[in-house]
Amino acid sequence: MLFDMDGTLLFTEEANFVAYRRAFAEEGFNLERAAYQRAFGLRFDAMVREVGAKLDTQAAVRVRDAKARFYPESFDQVRPNLPLIGLLRSVRAHHVTGLVTTAATTNARALMAHFDLAHLFDVTVFGEDVEHPKPHPEGYLRAARLADVPTAQCLAFEDSASGVAAAEAAGITVVRVQEAP
Repeated sequence: MLFDMDGTLLFTEEANFVAYRRAFAEEGFNLERAAYQRAFGLRFDAMVREVGAKLDTQAAVRVRDAKARFYPESFDQVRPNLPLIGLLRSVRAHHVTGLVTTAATTNARALMAHFDLAHLFDVTVFGEDVEHPKPHPEGYLRAARLADVPTAQCLAFEDSASGVAAAEAAGITVVRVQEAP
């Protein structure tokens, strides 16, 4: 069983927005909520392009570093998906489990520690572990290979269109997760 993090196990959009808004402000860019909502779930480089920030390489590194500094301060705005985390905890003893996320390793590990989730995964695939982000299937293919489970025997939990497309392209059945209104 393979799980996405942002928007699936943890509802992180607001916390990410607050941290990114502060980080972009340090570079003189006003990150608007609507632009960020369109870009939520994309890997950093794609998100920067989508929100219209014109950053050189050094500025992008500064934004990424600042976001990593600010993000833990916003964890109080992250809401865990308790029913799905309960399912993960209940299947953990009987199934191989994995995390497949486009999130940066530092941010994802901090979230996993904060919400006591790290011990629930046999394998983890973070944004830096793959060359091609979702919707490319590379992350899911890597997780299945690390878990030594054929993709046809995997089940993925995803919230985004790009995540669903990635899992399906890997030959994995997907359960679409949506936040309750």
